[in-house]
Amino acid sequence: MAQGRVTTTEPGKRPPRAGAGAGAVWAGALIAALAAVVYARTFVTLWGTWLTNPNYSHGYLIPPVAAFLLWLERKRFAASVSRGTPWGLAVIAFALLGHLLSIRAGVFMTQGYSFVLLLCGIALLFFGGRATRVAWFGIGYLVFMLPMPPFLMNVVSFNLKLLAARTGSAIAAKMGIPLVRSGVTIHMPAGSLRIADPCSGLRSLIALVALGALFAYLTKGPLWKRIVLFAAAVPLAVIANIVRIAVLCAVANVWGVDAALGFFHDFSGLLLFLIAFAGLAIVRKLLRFEGGGKEAA
Repeated sequence: MAQGRVTTTEPGKRPPRAGAGAGAVWAGALIAALAAVVYARTFVTLWGTWLTNPNYSHGYLIPPVAAFLLWLERKRFAASVSRGTPWGLAVIAFALLGHLLSIRAGVFMTQGYSFVLLLCGIALLFFGGRATRVAWFGIGYLVFMLPMPPFLMNVVSFNLKLLAARTGSAIAAKMGIPLVRSGVTIHMPAGSLRIADPCSGLRSLIALVALGALFAYLTKGPLWKRIVLFAAAVPLAVIANIVRIAVLCAVANVWGVDAALGFFHDFSGLLLFLIAFAGLAIVRKLLRFEGGGKEAA
């Protein structure tokens, strides 16, 4: 007499449903596709921002990087998938409400942030809290493609320009270059250098913070060291821009203002970023990540 196979489950737990994981993937993908349609205008505006705003010219690189980060965590994510939580539906509703209010108010910035929040809600609803914790960085990394609030941009840019002009001119004066600073304008016998918005260092700061976050996430080591590595991106970008202004003053003093504002001006922007990135590598070495420490989850 044939006997049927008996399966047991732990008390209080339901047996897993076959194909539940695949069904959640397809349902999540469908919701994400519908969200892409709802946010179509936002994406078009965002693309235009990347093409026209130098501060966010790196933006189109962020989605592929975020996708790569999610791909790296695919095995951990699959192993962590569980029954979704209703909190995900609340997050989705809040994100869509924020999107609608942003459209009504004509505020583009918050539309993009609501999309990132929507993705978090989808992950919670269909894959559960554990899986969402695995994917949080890949999803959250998308914020680096979004513009900052305009009023914050203006405040940060002005203060960066003032700091660069003040400190950069002080270093140039220590080098023996005759100059007088007035606000963000540096006057020299060869002419005057005005620290405009492109020279504030904000563009490099935004890009380096995004790179620093990626660098810290991919580095194995204690969480506190990774936070320090990420935070180091800000002062490194500021210091590199100050050095750039001092060097521009030196070039203007020797070869004239036209030379400083020509090819060397554009080249020094790339050099600034490379110097700051090298600084990140040095900070990583000083933190002795290779020395051990359990990798943070």
